[in-house]
Amino acid sequence: MERKLEGKTCIVTGAARGIGKAVAVKYAEHGANVVLMDLNKETVEATAKEIEALGVTVLPLVVNVTSSKEIDAALQEVESQFTKIDVLANCAGISTSRLILDIEEEEWDRVFNVNLKSVYLLSKGVAKNMIKNEVKNGKIVSISSQASKIGELGNGAYCTSKAGVNSLTQVLALELAEYGIAVNAVCPGFVDTEMLREVFQKRSAIEGKAPEEYEELLTSQVPMRRLAKPKEIADFMLFLSSENANYITGTSMTIAGGKTLI
Repeated sequence: MERKLEGKTCIVTGAARGIGKAVAVKYAEHGANVVLMDLNKETVEATAKEIEALGVTVLPLVVNVTSSKEIDAALQEVESQFTKIDVLANCAGISTSRLILDIEEEEWDRVFNVNLKSVYLLSKGVAKNMIKNEVKNGKIVSISSQASKIGELGNGAYCTSKAGVNSLTQVLALELAEYGIAVNAVCPGFVDTEMLREVFQKRSAIEGKAPEEYEELLTSQVPMRRLAKPKEIADFMLFLSSENANYITGTSMTIAGGKTLI
């Protein structure tokens, strides 16, 4: 197997579970040294142990990705160990299930801070490292969502924050093109993760359905009639993070089993 990221240093946020964990494992399988950032110490260290078995260097860091102070400290630690950063995968994200008329300002801000502010802070810090170290073909890839393109009932904060990720991706792509840094976003549909299961529990109540009934309803809206696997999203993240995608920048690509077609 060709190892597409051999010897590169990759940062993955939200790396303890779900899509973030799948991306971190995929990067390691392709030879990357992986920096895992997550707020949950126990789970991020457990993920690190799994990845170490693949024979790469792993640095697990407990980081609040909405804090510029914590991000600066974390990036200093990364630089002291690896010097340059080749890839940033912004995978940290949270959702809420609340109608716009019901959501409180504090909850709205929390979703935006995790989903959008963190992308701004990490991308800014990592891009500066890439420029300083003259990294060739640096990559910044963020997890957005199909919900950034199609509004969803009871999901206003999440939809709007992810739309912001798409816009920020375009601006960063323009501003960083002269340095050869490609910036893209991936917009998954329904992915079988712990977070989606939590969403099923909360949003089914808004729809007046049982969680199982609500999952069946959403799955029926996907032409391929199933949820995506985290690994399938990670496969595409790997492509966008590799040398195969050097001329792709400023895009927000939907991976939703045809969901946007119906």
